[in-house]
Amino acid sequence: MNVTFFYTAHLKSAAGTASQTLQFEDGATLHDCFYALCKTVSPSLRAYLINDQQHLRPGVLLCVHDQQMPLCDPTPLCDGSEITLLAAISGG
Repeated sequence: MNVTFFYTAHLKSAAGTASQTLQFEDGATLHDCFYALCKTVSPSLRAYLINDQQHLRPGVLLCVHDQQMPLCDPTPLCDGSEITLLAAISGG
């Protein structure tokens, strides 16, 4: 099945693209797809997404079809799923 990841703000800059589509086995979850994505992206983007312990950074939100979802959600994704990666913006 095809899953498309959409990047926003500085994640888009680090990715060098606004979106990326990857193929997964049927029944893959958000967790499966996110960590597979992390293996394919540049080290700079990976550093924005996960920490040294390979955990999702607290400032990153994952949305499936525009609905925020926890990484541990057990619901299988379907062909054509869209995952948006949102990073918190900080500053003063």
